[in-house]
Amino acid sequence: MKSIDRLITLLMFFAIILAVLVLSSCQDESDELIDPAPDEAIAADSNIAGLVGRTALRDGSKDNILDRSSCTSVVLPVTVIANGLEITIDDDDDLATLEKIFDELDDDEDILEILFPITVVLADHTEMVISNEDQLEDLVEDCIEGGDDDDIECLDFIYPVTVNTFDTNSQVAQTVTLNNDEELYNLFDDLDENDRISFVYPILVVLYDGEEIEINSNEELERTIEEVKDDCDEDDDNDFDEDDIDDTPLINVLTDGKWEITFFFDEVDETADFNGFVFTFLEDQTAVAENGSVVIEGSWDTNGDDGVLELELDFGSNSPFDELNEDWKLIEFDGTIIRLTDEEDGGTSDEFLTFERPSGNGSGSSLLSGVITEGTWKVALYDDNGENKTSDYEGFTLTFSNSGTVQVTNGSVNLEGTWSEITNDGKQKALLDFGSNEPFDEFNDDWEIVDATDTRVELKDDSSPETLVFERI
Repeated sequence: MKSIDRLITLLMFFAIILAVLVLSSCQDESDELIDPAPDEAIAADSNIAGLVGRTALRDGSKDNILDRSSCTSVVLPVTVIANGLEITIDDDDDLATLEKIFDELDDDEDILEILFPITVVLADHTEMVISNEDQLEDLVEDCIEGGDDDDIECLDFIYPVTVNTFDTNSQVAQTVTLNNDEELYNLFDDLDENDRISFVYPILVVLYDGEEIEINSNEELERTIEEVKDDCDEDDDNDFDEDDIDDTPLINVLTDGKWEITFFFDEVDETADFNGFVFTFLEDQTAVAENGSVVIEGSWDTNGDDGVLELELDFGSNSPFDELNEDWKLIEFDGTIIRLTDEEDGGTSDEFLTFERPSGNGSGSSLLSGVITEGTWKVALYDDNGENKTSDYEGFTLTFSNSGTVQVTNGSVNLEGTWSEITNDGKQKALLDFGSNEPFDEFNDDWEIVDATDTRVELKDDSSPETLVFERI
């Protein structure tokens, strides 16, 4: 009987040893499969964990015109009273409308009254109900102004992103798919000393300028964030982004003189659709495109969304001008050219628009040869050193030919002269010569072309204050 008891005890001992060995073997195999390799595992106290968490913070600068805080964003819709006008803000377009209300006058005091309560989202994606202006002011005071906050806005993750998580204590592993910044931030914010996270590479990130980058390792991700984190204007000065870029130089160039479209590309080259049209951008933010017989009215504005200067154009539903209705990002400009692009989602630039001064002096002279030979003209103004001599030419009509001759008549008197378009001293000019035929001999000069459309040609004399204007009859 004792022998049997000893045998049973021995068998139980071996069974326990075997079970321990089996469990140990299984655990080792599980660790090997799910515990991230050292170069892939991200610990809570690592530099890369901090960078990822800061990148996933919520950027609150877009609606600074509402809450004056880049650390919070207001949950829309919200109703406000702006300079006495009640409006409901539903989306980004309404924020731009609010800015335009404030920009109508430069010397007035802009007053914004928010109809409380409102809900705001904090940088850590938590929501808070704000019941009055005092509570909002407390939030604004706590927000660091000037781009020194923790939020990294120069790079964004492209979702979904898949990660593996592992708890070194419980030996529990999970695969998690993240769909937005809030989920990514919460995951990294909840990390403790026992947790490890590894990204399932490759992942995609997009930079502030629209460039997409494929990331294949922790080292690449950490290096990329470090390199670009300070490269963009984060617009954290607690006002509205359109006030952050000095648009004065662009406005001065845009509103000074005439322009024509020398390049318009929308999947294909459509420049020819705008041939012959001269654009004038006025200081009251209205715009006119005309070719002598057709006049298209529109409007323009500038803004600084995302730290990039843009030119907004709106010519209504008039085809093909409706294709210009975009927020065009500025590529470059100077006194003779304005180059713009419309960047589609994903960072691909499918549309390009270029304005240039009409050839020659930049004020319509490229149209002279094309318009002056069409129809008949009259002298609408001749100012000679301050003396108006227009009446000397009353009743006369002028016909300019492609061969360079000018026929002048008033029904009883017939005169002939010559004309040509030349370049002199770097300026496009109209050379007129009527010989000794009075009173047109006073026009014998090389006139700088100030303006030239299908209905009006304005010339001036460089050497003396003389102005000559022809208008089409």
